[in-house]
Amino acid sequence: MVQEEQPWWASLPPPVQTAPLYKKENLLRQYAIIGDILNAGTLLIDVRRTDYEGGAIRGSLNMPAQSFYLNMPTLYRLCQGDGSSVITRVMFYCGSSSGRGPRCAGWFADYVKARAAQEETPELTQVFTLEGGIKGWVNGGPEYIHFMDGFVEDYWKQFAEPPPVAKRAIDANTEAATPAPEAAGDQSTKRQKSEA
Repeated sequence: MVQEEQPWWASLPPPVQTAPLYKKENLLRQYAIIGDILNAGTLLIDVRRTDYEGGAIRGSLNMPAQSFYLNMPTLYRLCQGDGSSVITRVMFYCGSSSGRGPRCAGWFADYVKARAAQEETPELTQVFTLEGGIKGWVNGGPEYIHFMDGFVEDYWKQFAEPPPVAKRAIDANTEAATPAPEAAGDQSTKRQKSEA
């Protein structure tokens, strides 16, 4: 009997907290106004590992999700800074921020809360998950891509959102109708399955 391989997070406790989502538009605004968001107390954590390709959001720190749990104390110390310069906002992202990013954000939010309770201090660091992840950031367009390090355009073409399917009009001269929307949807579904 073959034993099924467990996912990398199966041996770790599930996060208790769910970090709130941070809109990419708000982060873009910070970049546009401040430039270096680290100077404003915001640290981005990119938790991709094997898919850490095609570039990263400017100034982000790569801490792969698979080893993140063991490195939380170090990140916490970095956030505490030297007393005059502290990180007040930590934002996590992965490919689409639907698995690794939220999981690591939840773990870190739990850790920040536990340390604050242990040290009897207020929680100085807010924890978020970047909505849409790096794919959402790239799909935001040129104004988002401008704030990326090591951007490789060809890499991101595989994740590009397909353009909307145009509807054909009824030809008044022949009164020939176009396929019903359901049929067009069936065709796009077949195309998506064949691309998978």
